[in-house]
Amino acid sequence: MGIIFSMINSLIGGGQGVAEIVLVGCGCPLRGMGWYHAVQLLGGECPSGKLAYIVEPWFMGGGASGPGGPEFAEFQKKAEAEHGVKFFKSVGELPPVADGVKRLALISGRTSDNPRLMSESIEAGCTTIYLEKPGAPSVAEIEKMVEVSKTKNVPVLMGYNKNVCKYVSRVRDHASGVADSHVTFVSNNTYENNDASLGECFERNCEGMLKNMAIHELALLVSFYDVTVDNIESVTADKEFSSMQTLKGPSGKDFTDFDKIKFTIKTKTGKEVSVQADRCGGDTSYATVTNSSGEEVFRH
Repeated sequence: MGIIFSMINSLIGGGQGVAEIVLVGCGCPLRGMGWYHAVQLLGGECPSGKLAYIVEPWFMGGGASGPGGPEFAEFQKKAEAEHGVKFFKSVGELPPVADGVKRLALISGRTSDNPRLMSESIEAGCTTIYLEKPGAPSVAEIEKMVEVSKTKNVPVLMGYNKNVCKYVSRVRDHASGVADSHVTFVSNNTYENNDASLGECFERNCEGMLKNMAIHELALLVSFYDVTVDNIESVTADKEFSSMQTLKGPSGKDFTDFDKIKFTIKTKTGKEVSVQADRCGGDTSYATVTNSSGEEVFRH
Protein backbone atom coordinates (compact mmCIF):
# COMPACT_ATOMS: atom_id res chain seq x y z
CA MET A 1 0.00 0.00 0.00
CA GLY A 2 2.96 2.32 0.59
CA ILE A 3 3.78 2.12 -3.12
CA ILE A 4 0.28 3.30 -4.01
CA PHE A 5 0.44 6.05 -1.37
CA SER A 6 3.69 7.42 -2.82
CA MET A 7 2.38 7.15 -6.35
CA ILE A 8 -0.80 9.10 -5.58
CA ASN A 9 1.17 11.77 -3.75
CA SER A 10 3.25 12.14 -6.90
CA LEU A 11 0.10 12.19 -9.01
CA ILE A 12 -1.35 15.19 -7.19
CA GLY A 13 2.03 16.92 -7.09
CA GLY A 14 2.38 16.85 -3.32
CA GLY A 15 -0.13 19.65 -2.95
CA GLN A 16 -3.62 19.82 -1.57
CA GLY A 17 -6.31 17.65 -3.05
CA VAL A 18 -7.40 14.06 -3.32
CA ALA A 19 -7.05 11.84 -6.36
CA GLU A 20 -10.10 9.97 -7.62
CA ILE A 21 -9.39 6.23 -7.66
CA VAL A 22 -11.08 3.68 -9.90
CA LEU A 23 -10.60 0.07 -8.83
CA VAL A 24 -10.87 -2.10 -11.93
CA GLY A 25 -11.39 -5.72 -10.92
CA CYS A 26 -12.43 -6.17 -7.30
CA GLY A 27 -12.88 -9.91 -7.11
CA CYS A 28 -14.33 -11.97 -4.29
CA PRO A 29 -14.14 -10.65 -0.71
CA LEU A 30 -11.33 -12.25 1.30
CA ARG A 31 -9.84 -13.66 -1.91
CA GLY A 32 -9.44 -11.12 -4.70
CA MET A 33 -6.43 -8.81 -4.49
CA GLY A 34 -8.59 -5.94 -5.71
CA TRP A 35 -10.91 -6.42 -2.74
CA TYR A 36 -7.97 -6.11 -0.34
CA HIS A 37 -6.96 -2.86 -2.04
CA ALA A 38 -10.54 -1.63 -1.68
CA VAL A 39 -10.62 -2.39 2.04
CA GLN A 40 -7.35 -0.53 2.57
CA LEU A 41 -8.52 2.49 0.61
CA LEU A 42 -11.91 2.59 2.32
CA GLY A 43 -10.11 2.33 5.65
CA GLY A 44 -8.32 5.61 4.97
CA GLU A 45 -4.83 4.13 4.58
CA CYS A 46 -4.20 6.38 1.59
CA PRO A 47 -5.42 9.88 2.57
CA SER A 48 -4.35 11.47 -0.73
CA GLY A 49 -6.69 9.20 -2.70
CA LYS A 50 -10.38 8.36 -2.48
CA LEU A 51 -11.93 5.19 -3.84
CA ALA A 52 -14.76 6.61 -5.92
CA TYR A 53 -15.62 3.80 -8.35
CA ILE A 54 -15.34 0.02 -8.56
CA VAL A 55 -15.59 -1.77 -11.90
CA GLU A 56 -16.33 -5.49 -11.53
CA PRO A 57 -17.27 -7.26 -14.79
CA TRP A 58 -17.54 -10.81 -13.43
CA PHE A 59 -19.55 -10.53 -10.21
CA MET A 60 -21.81 -7.88 -11.73
CA GLY A 61 -22.27 -10.11 -14.77
CA GLY A 62 -22.06 -13.84 -15.36
CA GLY A 63 -20.61 -14.63 -11.94
CA ALA A 64 -23.30 -12.89 -9.89
CA SER A 65 -25.06 -16.10 -8.93
CA GLY A 66 -21.96 -18.31 -8.77
CA PRO A 67 -19.36 -18.89 -6.06
CA GLY A 68 -18.42 -15.59 -4.43
CA GLY A 69 -21.33 -13.73 -6.02
CA PRO A 70 -23.43 -13.28 -2.85
CA GLU A 71 -20.37 -12.19 -0.87
CA PHE A 72 -19.52 -9.58 -3.49
CA ALA A 73 -23.13 -8.31 -3.54
CA GLU A 74 -23.01 -7.84 0.23
CA PHE A 75 -19.72 -5.93 -0.04
CA GLN A 76 -21.17 -3.75 -2.80
CA LYS A 77 -24.22 -2.90 -0.74
CA LYS A 78 -22.09 -1.93 2.25
CA ALA A 79 -19.55 0.11 0.23
CA GLU A 80 -22.34 2.03 -1.50
CA ALA A 81 -24.18 2.77 1.74
CA GLU A 82 -21.24 3.59 3.99
CA HIS A 83 -18.73 5.15 1.59
CA GLY A 84 -20.71 6.31 -1.44
CA VAL A 85 -18.70 4.14 -3.82
CA LYS A 86 -20.34 3.68 -7.22
CA PHE A 87 -20.17 0.31 -8.97
CA PHE A 88 -20.10 -0.44 -12.69
CA LYS A 89 -19.92 -3.56 -14.83
CA SER A 90 -17.48 -2.07 -17.35
CA VAL A 91 -14.91 0.72 -17.57
CA GLY A 92 -16.92 2.28 -20.39
CA GLU A 93 -19.77 3.03 -17.97
CA LEU A 94 -17.66 5.40 -15.85
CA PRO A 95 -18.80 9.04 -15.85
CA PRO A 96 -16.55 11.72 -17.39
CA VAL A 97 -13.80 13.15 -15.23
CA ALA A 98 -14.85 16.39 -13.58
CA ASP A 99 -12.81 19.55 -14.18
CA GLY A 100 -9.77 19.78 -11.94
CA VAL A 101 -9.98 16.14 -10.84
CA LYS A 102 -7.12 13.70 -11.34
CA ARG A 103 -8.27 10.12 -11.90
CA LEU A 104 -6.14 7.06 -11.21
CA ALA A 105 -6.93 3.45 -12.14
CA LEU A 106 -5.86 0.58 -9.92
CA ILE A 107 -6.18 -2.47 -12.19
CA SER A 108 -6.55 -5.83 -10.46
CA GLY A 109 -8.34 -7.75 -13.18
CA ARG A 110 -7.48 -11.13 -14.61
CA THR A 111 -4.06 -11.01 -16.20
CA SER A 112 -5.44 -11.87 -19.63
CA ASP A 113 -7.79 -8.87 -19.44
CA ASN A 114 -5.28 -6.32 -18.20
CA PRO A 115 -4.02 -4.99 -21.58
CA ARG A 116 -7.59 -4.18 -22.62
CA LEU A 117 -8.52 -2.80 -19.20
CA MET A 118 -5.50 -0.49 -19.24
CA SER A 119 -6.44 0.95 -22.62
CA GLU A 120 -10.06 1.37 -21.54
CA SER A 121 -8.97 3.10 -18.32
CA ILE A 122 -6.87 5.59 -20.26
CA GLU A 123 -9.81 6.30 -22.54
CA ALA A 124 -11.93 6.83 -19.40
CA GLY A 125 -9.68 9.72 -18.35
CA CYS A 126 -7.22 7.98 -16.01
CA THR A 127 -3.91 9.85 -16.08
CA THR A 128 -1.98 7.31 -13.99
CA ILE A 129 -2.28 3.51 -13.88
CA TYR A 130 -1.29 1.21 -11.05
CA LEU A 131 -1.11 -2.28 -12.58
CA GLU A 132 -1.15 -5.48 -10.57
CA LYS A 133 1.49 -8.08 -11.37
CA PRO A 134 2.36 -9.62 -13.78
CA GLY A 135 0.59 -7.03 -15.95
CA ALA A 136 -0.09 -9.19 -18.99
CA PRO A 137 0.20 -12.82 -20.12
CA SER A 138 3.32 -12.24 -22.23
CA VAL A 139 6.33 -9.97 -22.65
CA ALA A 140 5.07 -8.97 -26.11
CA GLU A 141 1.80 -7.69 -24.63
CA ILE A 142 3.66 -5.81 -21.88
CA GLU A 143 5.79 -4.14 -24.55
CA LYS A 144 2.66 -3.05 -26.42
CA MET A 145 1.25 -1.63 -23.19
CA VAL A 146 4.46 0.32 -22.65
CA GLU A 147 4.09 1.86 -26.11
CA VAL A 148 0.45 2.79 -25.39
CA SER A 149 1.43 4.46 -22.11
CA LYS A 150 4.17 6.45 -23.84
CA THR A 151 1.91 7.51 -26.69
CA LYS A 152 -0.82 8.62 -24.31
CA ASN A 153 1.68 10.10 -21.82
CA VAL A 154 0.14 8.08 -19.00
CA PRO A 155 2.60 6.62 -16.46
CA VAL A 156 2.01 2.96 -15.55
CA LEU A 157 3.45 1.62 -12.31
CA MET A 158 3.83 -1.93 -11.07
CA GLY A 159 5.25 -2.82 -7.67
CA TYR A 160 6.57 -6.08 -6.23
CA ASN A 161 6.14 -5.70 -2.50
CA LYS A 162 8.48 -8.53 -1.46
CA ASN A 163 11.39 -6.53 -2.87
CA VAL A 164 11.02 -4.23 0.13
CA CYS A 165 9.94 -6.77 2.77
CA LYS A 166 12.02 -6.94 5.94
CA TYR A 167 12.24 -10.73 5.89
CA VAL A 168 13.89 -10.60 2.47
CA SER A 169 16.50 -8.02 3.46
CA ARG A 170 17.24 -9.81 6.74
CA VAL A 171 17.69 -13.18 5.05
CA ARG A 172 19.97 -11.65 2.41
CA ASP A 173 22.00 -9.91 5.12
CA HIS A 174 22.37 -13.14 7.11
CA ALA A 175 23.32 -15.15 4.03
CA SER A 176 26.11 -12.69 3.23
CA GLY A 177 27.83 -13.72 6.47
CA VAL A 178 27.60 -17.49 5.90
CA ALA A 179 30.24 -19.15 3.75
CA ASP A 180 28.75 -20.95 0.71
CA SER A 181 25.25 -20.06 1.87
CA HIS A 182 22.12 -20.91 -0.07
CA VAL A 183 18.82 -18.99 0.10
CA THR A 184 15.38 -20.48 -0.52
CA PHE A 185 12.35 -18.21 -0.87
CA VAL A 186 9.11 -19.90 0.19
CA SER A 187 5.69 -18.62 -0.91
CA ASN A 188 2.48 -20.12 0.50
CA ASN A 189 -1.25 -19.73 -0.14
CA THR A 190 -4.20 -21.06 1.85
CA TYR A 191 -6.30 -22.83 -0.76
CA GLU A 192 -7.96 -26.04 0.37
CA ASN A 193 -6.25 -29.12 -0.97
CA ASN A 194 -9.16 -30.40 -3.01
CA ASP A 195 -10.24 -30.37 -6.65
CA ALA A 196 -12.94 -27.70 -6.22
CA SER A 197 -10.74 -25.16 -4.45
CA LEU A 198 -7.69 -25.67 -6.65
CA GLY A 199 -9.81 -25.84 -9.81
CA GLU A 200 -11.26 -22.43 -9.03
CA CYS A 201 -7.76 -21.13 -8.34
CA PHE A 202 -6.40 -22.54 -11.61
CA GLU A 203 -9.16 -20.92 -13.66
CA ARG A 204 -9.08 -17.53 -11.94
CA ASN A 205 -5.28 -17.41 -12.19
CA CYS A 206 -5.05 -19.12 -15.56
CA GLU A 207 -1.75 -17.41 -16.43
CA GLY A 208 -0.21 -20.06 -14.18
CA MET A 209 1.55 -20.21 -10.84
CA LEU A 210 4.88 -18.85 -12.11
CA LYS A 211 3.26 -15.72 -13.57
CA ASN A 212 0.89 -15.32 -10.66
CA MET A 213 1.77 -16.55 -7.19
CA ALA A 214 5.52 -17.04 -7.66
CA ILE A 215 6.04 -13.87 -9.72
CA HIS A 216 7.13 -12.04 -6.56
CA GLU A 217 9.90 -14.57 -5.97
CA LEU A 218 10.99 -14.34 -9.61
CA ALA A 219 11.17 -10.56 -9.17
CA LEU A 220 13.48 -11.11 -6.18
CA LEU A 221 15.72 -13.31 -8.30
CA VAL A 222 15.91 -10.65 -11.01
CA SER A 223 16.54 -7.84 -8.51
CA PHE A 224 19.10 -9.50 -6.24
CA TYR A 225 20.50 -12.65 -7.87
CA ASP A 226 21.42 -11.56 -11.42
CA VAL A 227 18.72 -13.78 -12.93
CA THR A 228 17.96 -12.90 -16.54
CA VAL A 229 17.11 -15.08 -19.52
CA ASP A 230 20.63 -14.70 -20.91
CA ASN A 231 22.33 -15.30 -17.57
CA ILE A 232 20.65 -18.56 -16.52
CA GLU A 233 23.05 -21.50 -16.55
CA SER A 234 20.61 -24.13 -15.29
CA VAL A 235 17.21 -24.68 -13.72
CA THR A 236 16.81 -27.82 -11.59
CA ALA A 237 13.32 -28.87 -10.54
CA ASP A 238 12.65 -30.65 -7.27
CA LYS A 239 10.44 -33.35 -8.77
CA GLU A 240 9.70 -34.94 -5.40
CA PHE A 241 8.17 -31.73 -4.05
CA SER A 242 6.59 -30.36 -7.21
CA SER A 243 3.08 -31.32 -8.33
CA MET A 244 1.09 -30.48 -11.47
CA GLN A 245 -2.61 -31.24 -11.93
CA THR A 246 -5.33 -30.82 -14.54
CA LEU A 247 -8.59 -29.80 -12.85
CA LYS A 248 -11.96 -28.42 -13.87
CA GLY A 249 -12.68 -24.81 -13.01
CA PRO A 250 -16.12 -23.36 -12.22
CA SER A 251 -16.75 -22.98 -15.97
CA GLY A 252 -16.35 -26.71 -16.49
CA LYS A 253 -13.19 -26.24 -18.57
CA ASP A 254 -9.95 -28.04 -17.78
CA PHE A 255 -6.97 -26.07 -16.48
CA THR A 256 -3.47 -27.42 -15.95
CA ASP A 257 -1.12 -25.82 -13.44
CA PHE A 258 1.21 -26.49 -10.56
CA ASP A 259 -0.35 -26.71 -7.12
CA LYS A 260 3.19 -26.65 -5.75
CA ILE A 261 6.64 -26.26 -7.25
CA LYS A 262 10.26 -26.01 -6.17
CA PHE A 263 13.32 -25.29 -8.29
CA THR A 264 16.89 -24.02 -8.08
CA ILE A 265 18.41 -21.55 -10.52
CA LYS A 266 22.15 -21.22 -11.16
CA THR A 267 23.46 -18.20 -13.05
CA LYS A 268 26.50 -17.85 -15.28
CA THR A 269 27.83 -15.28 -12.81
CA GLY A 270 28.01 -17.91 -10.08
CA LYS A 271 24.88 -17.23 -8.04
CA GLU A 272 22.45 -19.93 -6.92
CA VAL A 273 19.01 -19.53 -5.31
CA SER A 274 15.87 -21.63 -4.83
CA VAL A 275 12.13 -20.91 -4.95
CA GLN A 276 9.38 -22.97 -3.37
CA ALA A 277 5.67 -22.20 -3.84
CA ASP A 278 2.66 -24.10 -2.51
CA ARG A 279 -0.98 -23.14 -3.12
CA CYS A 280 -2.01 -25.10 -0.02
CA GLY A 281 1.06 -24.44 2.13
CA GLY A 282 -0.47 -22.08 4.69
CA ASP A 283 -0.60 -18.37 5.42
CA THR A 284 3.09 -17.65 5.97
CA SER A 285 5.74 -16.86 3.39
CA TYR A 286 9.36 -16.83 4.47
CA ALA A 287 12.94 -17.51 3.41
CA THR A 288 15.71 -19.74 4.73
CA VAL A 289 19.49 -19.77 4.71
CA THR A 290 21.44 -23.05 4.65
CA ASN A 291 25.18 -23.56 5.03
CA SER A 292 27.57 -25.55 2.87
CA SER A 293 26.39 -28.77 4.57
CA GLY A 294 22.76 -28.08 3.74
CA GLU A 295 21.86 -27.31 7.35
CA GLU A 296 19.33 -24.54 7.93
CA VAL A 297 21.03 -21.78 9.92
CA PHE A 298 18.45 -18.97 9.60
CA ARG A 299 14.75 -18.56 8.84
CA HIS A 300 12.64 -15.44 8.71
